[in-house]
Formats: sequence, structure tokens, C-alpha cells
Amino acid sequence: MPPRDPPATELLGAASTEQVHVGVALDLPLRRLFTYRVPPELAARAGVGHRVVVPFRGKPRIGFVVERHDAPPLARILDVAEAPDAEPLLTPELLALGRFVARYYGSSLGEALGAMVPRAVRHKGRGRRQVRVRAGPEAPREVEDLADLTPAQRRVLRRLLPEPDGLVLADLLAAASVSRSPVTSLEKRGLVTLEDERVDPDPLGAEAAARPTPDTPPTLTPPQQAAVQSLCDALDAGEAATFLLHGVTGSGKTEVYLRALAHAREQGRQAIVLVPEIALTPQTVRRFRRRFEHVAVLHSGMTESARAHAWQRVRQGEVDVVIGPRSAVFAPLPRLGLVIVDEEQEGSFKQQVTPRYHARDVALVRARDTGAVVVLGSATPSLETWHNAERGRWTTLVLPERVAGRSRPDVRIVDLGDPDERPPGRDHVGRTLFAHLQEALADKGQAILFHNRRGYATSVACPRCGHVLACSHCSVSLTYHRSGHSAICHLCGHGERLPPACPECALPTMDFHGLGTQTIEEELARRLPDARVERMDSDTMTRRGSHESVLERFGRGEIDVLLGTQMIAKGLDFPNVLLVGVVAADTLLALPDFRSAERTFDLLAQVAGRAGRGERGGRVVIQTRRPDHAAIRLAADEDMAAFAERELADRKLFGYPPHRRLLRVLVRARDEARADEHAQLARDALVAGAVNTTQILGPAAPLRAKIQGWHRRHVLVKATDHREIGRLLDVLRSLPRPPKGIEIAWDVDPLSLV
Repeated sequence: MPPRDPPATELLGAASTEQVHVGVALDLPLRRLFTYRVPPELAARAGVGHRVVVPFRGKPRIGFVVERHDAPPLARILDVAEAPDAEPLLTPELLALGRFVARYYGSSLGEALGAMVPRAVRHKGRGRRQVRVRAGPEAPREVEDLADLTPAQRRVLRRLLPEPDGLVLADLLAAASVSRSPVTSLEKRGLVTLEDERVDPDPLGAEAAARPTPDTPPTLTPPQQAAVQSLCDALDAGEAATFLLHGVTGSGKTEVYLRALAHAREQGRQAIVLVPEIALTPQTVRRFRRRFEHVAVLHSGMTESARAHAWQRVRQGEVDVVIGPRSAVFAPLPRLGLVIVDEEQEGSFKQQVTPRYHARDVALVRARDTGAVVVLGSATPSLETWHNAERGRWTTLVLPERVAGRSRPDVRIVDLGDPDERPPGRDHVGRTLFAHLQEALADKGQAILFHNRRGYATSVACPRCGHVLACSHCSVSLTYHRSGHSAICHLCGHGERLPPACPECALPTMDFHGLGTQTIEEELARRLPDARVERMDSDTMTRRGSHESVLERFGRGEIDVLLGTQMIAKGLDFPNVLLVGVVAADTLLALPDFRSAERTFDLLAQVAGRAGRGERGGRVVIQTRRPDHAAIRLAADEDMAAFAERELADRKLFGYPPHRRLLRVLVRARDEARADEHAQLARDALVAGAVNTTQILGPAAPLRAKIQGWHRRHVLVKATDHREIGRLLDVLRSLPRPPKGIEIAWDVDPLSLV
């Protein structure tokens, strides 16, 4: 990665009588800074790193002071309107990190800084007052009962209807991915109500529960001891260092983290633990809080006010350990010494909106410049991380065996193409998997069934003319959901009642195709009527805390079979799980994406690792129609080395990471022809600015060629190093601003091309 710009460290003096001007970065897609005059009475509160309120195009805007300079030769300069904070919110170190994020990922500095500070901290209200949204008197029981809703309004109501106490407006907008406009429209129709309320949040936020009883650290295995010693030596050296902690599932990586954290704490230093969103469970947090008293949790599932208060505690140095998903990499710890990225291969560490940063890579840069130690932990490291470790750029620590002498679970791959294995009738749980499921339940054990598709059926089609029900806003088929007898788009939220007949030929029957978790749930209820089955996917986990509640009940033994999507695949540690079943291992392999095999390997190896964590051992059954595929076969063996060798050879042959650097340019337009036109203009500019070794592909339509009414085209750049990517980002930013109805965005180091 390129070196960062030096941070601006000069603060404004409180006693200065000179006319002072500051450069302010606004959270807008504008590369330039904006100059404002600081009134004398605000001079002490408007230094570099301070939050300020400034007039911008007739409206007040919140920004950050990033530099001080002499009065420029301009006829008229506006004044800073407010400077709310006595102390700067951003330290010189974080300002420098923001400059790196802006330059490397091609965003404005204001957008980068905006991503580093929670919304409730940035805005003046400080979270003391908030708006609560509740279902109104005219709200339907089911969203599909109203046919004239927009997709955005449907998403709002789907999030709101299951919540009897309503949702905070900011949380609702984030959860539904909408602006305030659809909420306002729903309010005018009486479908929702808005109430202003005062908030007196517990300053501990998500940590309000009493600290669990401290535990006794277990005896380390020799590989664990060696790993801990290496990390402690690196911490004692006081210099930046990066380690890959490669341990098989159940090998005790978390205990290594805890010992390293304790050593950093003894040195008076602080730590960040980054975990995937799906792994941020009470089980995870509780384990850290048993060892450390001053732990803060920062994540989007918290209320805005609770998150703001936790962030302020961190900034004031009251916290030893911060746990959270990707945005926690920006936690304002003043004495950072250790950063742990657990399950570093997880795609959720990549931000999908501007700035499109990767938390793992930002952690590496932050640690490099603060002299901190980074630990990248995984049983299935990303190929980029594996490649860096193999080349000796990072140090590899290996945990080759499970703790307590436990053996890996017995893994069996079942070929659904074999007539003897096929499920009876139209069922989907095959003979072998069902037999082992019955056996596990008879032994008073529990089971986890994984399937990576929600809903009842992935498509609905006419058996006579072949017409498929498709979203009118997106280029995807609608997924049938049994609840509400509705067909829903999983991209934009558009939904409609299932028609009584084919819209094309009027045939009074429609066929269901594809498999979703609702189908499996229905099948289990019929075939195992006495089993307590709970489904865990984004359709059922809609209430705040529902995810945690289900896992706690599963841990208490109140659920026999936990059925779900990716949210149950990783980070769960339940000793009574005797069986893990994968209903269909082929779903991700069908995606036309260069990472499909890697994602399949990761998911299968990780979900298989949920079995056999107790004294009774466990078994894994993987159902597939492609039993010989390397990703499936090697995942069953948890053979990361063999998989990486094969996949890296293919990546090198076709010019994909880690052998090449990628830049994806995405053009969106309401009109398809204009999308084609502007994508071609972007390609032409890139070709003109690229060097001979750079490959530019496209423009082409991605798999999801239309989403929410926007036609999409993308251009893919393959470059030999990031310096070339940086030059081409400058080319893109120099293009004329596109007209209304056209949007151009870019993604550096994209994780998906879909």
C-alpha cells in the first residue's frame, strides 16, 4: 500500500488574535476542502480534528477541521457557525488514517472521516433526543395486503410490523436502506406514526448487563503456547508486526487472542477485536468480558445513542478492549497496541458503500503507523492473506489440532445423484442425512442444518409457457414465501401476492422451483413432528435481539435443530451439537464470480467445524450433486494448503488477486442505453490513461444487471500494482460530472463482481 500523507497536527491557539481560517472536510463526494473563517470566540474549539457546523449552499453542514491556513485571497469567506466540542473528536493519527482511506479507496476525505465517527456523535443532538416510528392505525397485518406501495415503503413496513414498540427512526432507515422520504409518505397515509422522545441511554450501551463471572484460563496446548509466546514477544518489541494465526476449527484461536490481549493490557496498551457481524453474539462478547472488565462493543445493532456513548468512553481512554465489526477498526483508542481480526476472510469486513474500505487492510495500515501488532485469525484464510504469509511477508502461527484432544468430526459427502441417496418424494433431506439426524436426536443431542437460501422457493414458473415471476425493478426472479402467500424480491424488497393464474397464459397453476429454508422447515415439521426446530435467517431475525435470543435458547437445550443460512455457519460453539448437515453444497458454486470456489470452501469448512466440540464428538453430512469438486472435497478434509495451491494457480492463470490488483467501475442509469453510453465513456478514459500491462475488460452487464430500477454496467481493471490503480482513480475523478440519472462509482479490491 502507498505511504500516507503526513497528518496535520497544528492546533488553533485559544489566545490568538489573528484572523484564523480553516480547511473543512464535509461528508460529501467532493474532493476539495472548504475554507471558513473562525470567529475569535470559537478559536479554542475549532482546531484540527474538531467537529464544526458550517454553512454550505444555504444549509448547515457538519464537517471536520483538517488544516489551518492564512487568509486566502477570496472576496468573501463564511464563518464557522458552531464548534460544539471542547476536545477534538479525531486525533492526528486518525486524521492521517482518514487521508489514507480517502486516497487508497478513491473517496473524498470528508466521506472517509464520516465513516470513522458514529452518526450520533457527528450530529449535534448527541443522541439525547430521537424519533420513534411505530405502525400506524391504518397499517396492514401483511405488507402484501397493500398493492400500491413502493419497494422502499415495503422494506420499511417489513422491518416495522414485527416490532410492537416500533423502531428508532435512524435505526429503521439503516435497516431498510432507505431515506426518510418513504417514511414520510407512509406517515401521511396513517400507516406509520412518528413520535419525538427523550433518551437517557445507559452509558454502557450493549454492556449494560452485569459482568459475567470471571473464568479460569484453560491449560494451553503446545501449539497454543508457542503462538502466545510469539505474540507476546512481538508486543514486548514495541514494533508493528503481522501474524496469520491459522488454526483448524476448534483449535482454540480465541484463547490465544485472550492471552495476547492480557499481555497488551499489562503493558498499559489497548486493543481492537474485529469480528464478522454474524459472529457478534452474546456468546462471543461474554467470553471476552469474563477476562476483561473494561470492554466496549461498537456495532450497528446498537441504538444510535448507546453507540455514541460507548464511542465517547473509548475516546476518553476508559476502555481496554473494543469489540465490533468493520467500523470498529476506527475506534479512537489512544494507546493502541494490538488488533485482532477474527475470521479475517469474511466478506462482511468489506464496506459496500463509499468509502469502500476493507477493515482488515485498514487495520494493517493503522497498526503499521502506531507500532501495533496485528493477528489475522482463521481456519480458512483468504487467498490474499495465505499468499502474503507463504511469501514470508507475515509470520504464520499454526494450530493444527483441536483442543482437549478432540478429534475432527467424521465428514461424509453424499452424492444426491445416487438413486440410493435421493430423498423420498419431493423432500430435500436425503436418506443418509435424515438417518443421522434421527440418531443425533435419539441420543439427546442437537443438530445444525445449513442452507444458504431463504424463502420457500427461489422461483415461481408456469409449467406450460415457462413464464417466471420476476421483479419489475430488478433483473431477478421473485422468491416465494409461504407466509403471506407472497413473492418477494430479495434485492429491493418488492413483493406481490402470488397470482391465481399465470400472467402470460392464464394456466391456473404455477410450479415452485429451487429450495429455501422455509421448505426445509416445513419438511422437518412433517418428518420429525416431535423435534423442536428453529429457523434462523433474515426473514425470522427481524426483531432487535432475536438473533441472541435464539442462540441462548439453543445453548440451554430448548431447541433440537437449528436451521439457517450463513448466520449459523460460523462462530458458534455448542458442545451438544452431534450433527451438522449441509442440505445443498452447490449453491455458491453456480455464481459466475472468481471467488465462488473460495466462498464455498470457506462456508463448508466453517459450518462443518460447528460439530464435535464436546466430549461425544460429532458428524457432518454434506449433500451435493458435485461430490468431486475440489472446493467441496478439500473442505470436507479441511485441507487449506491443497485448496490454496489449486486456486492460486487458477488465479494466476486468469489474472485475479492476489496476483493482480482489481478496480471495478460501476455505472448505474435509469435508462439502459445511457448506462451503456456512460460505461463506454468510462472505459475509453481508462484505456487512454492505462499503461500497457493493465488489462481493461468491459463494459458488460453484471449478473444483477438491474437493481431497484437502475440498469447496471461495469468495467473491470486488472493492474500489476496499486500505483496503477491510484493513477486510474485520478482519471475517473477527472471525468465530467455525469448528468442527473447517471451514477458512476468504483470499488478498489472488490470482493464480488456480481
